[in-house]
Amino acid sequence: QVQNDTAPRPLNQMAASSRIHVAVILLRLTFVSGQTVSCSNLQPYVEWVGQWKTACQPAGSTSNFSWFSSCSWIDCECLWGALSAPVATDELAPCFEEALLKSLLDQDVKWFMTSLLRTCRTYTNELSQPCGKCDKYKDVSLQCGSAS
Repeated sequence: QVQNDTAPRPLNQMAASSRIHVAVILLRLTFVSGQTVSCSNLQPYVEWVGQWKTACQPAGSTSNFSWFSSCSWIDCECLWGALSAPVATDELAPCFEEALLKSLLDQDVKWFMTSLLRTCRTYTNELSQPCGKCDKYKDVSLQCGSAS
């Protein structure tokens, strides 16, 4: 493949954007009170968070699967699901809060979010570190020292 002189810059920006996006999503979802931003797209958010939960649940898991038994169910594909949210990053916490207040989230989604953001927070943070295992662009990021 031939790359022009400007190719690394957009990829580096995409890498930074991806890492920042995942980190901001995870931080904002844990802070659900005192928000001044409202949720502009509640029903699509509710559908998305349910789909995200399903995508993160291990294949072949039974109906008695526990989100809290370990954090091994969290992988990069699971974390990358956060990037497909149907609302702006600053709306994630308000949408979650509104969905909770209106009883729009099933119990399994609540458990999924609690495990992802509290019980497994250290593991989630480790996976989503810049240049870490789940950095989609670490192989081309100048910041990670892997880009040519």
